[in-house]
Amino acid sequence: MTINHRLQVQDLTAGYGDRTIIKGLGIDLLPGRISAIVGANACGKSTLLRVMARLLRPRGGQVALDGAAIHGMPTRALARVLGLLPQSPIAPEGITVADLVGRGRHPHHGLMSRWGPADDHAVATALEATRITDLADRTVDELSGGQRQRAWIAMALAQDTDLLLLDEPTTYLDVAHQIELLDLLCDLNARRGTTIVMVLHDLNLAARYADQLIALRAGRVHAQDSPDAVLTEATIAQVFGLSARVMRDPVSGRPMMLPIGRHRLAAE
Repeated sequence: MTINHRLQVQDLTAGYGDRTIIKGLGIDLLPGRISAIVGANACGKSTLLRVMARLLRPRGGQVALDGAAIHGMPTRALARVLGLLPQSPIAPEGITVADLVGRGRHPHHGLMSRWGPADDHAVATALEATRITDLADRTVDELSGGQRQRAWIAMALAQDTDLLLLDEPTTYLDVAHQIELLDLLCDLNARRGTTIVMVLHDLNLAARYADQLIALRAGRVHAQDSPDAVLTEATIAQVFGLSARVMRDPVSGRPMMLPIGRHRLAAE
């Protein structure tokens, strides 16, 4: 049974070189729920996820797991609780899909433990869930972009963590596979109570699948709440500089955004 660990971002400041990207940012993520981080390009979404995954050290503030700063935790212990799918992962040359997915099991092995039936089951389950069992013996190099993305997602699933961070997981996936992946994440959340935090560009998919939306603007939290509270015409204009209409999604009942451009407007 999954333990609902609490992940909190407290007064966080972070950046690269002379650039500060995130400034005094605070988030209390919902344990056992799905949160989606949205915002315009270069607003700090990926930087935030990198700090949350301990790939980038903060300049101020901290990310806390159950009240303890993650940057002070042993790497293997943290990896058994928190998994990450980065934006553009790079696989070792010549590695097979099965071997890549199997790397997700490394945090569960100590110096004296060996690969066992539980690891075989975790890998097989992850391959099946992402529908790439037939690709297990192929090298990652020869896969299409969508197949490669699903292999990385399978590795993250095989890690079997209570918290899962995903940076633009629908990248390279066609519409059908985007929906399939998000349904898979919902199944994982419902079945195991896995806390899922993902960066998404598609506002309508974020609103449909997330329990909480976190809208960033210029390195700060502009709004964080339910999709109904966050996905408003005013927020879309302020965060994205975009005129839009918001209505009810006939499929999910959640809010749905329709952008207004300069062309293809209905005739008056």
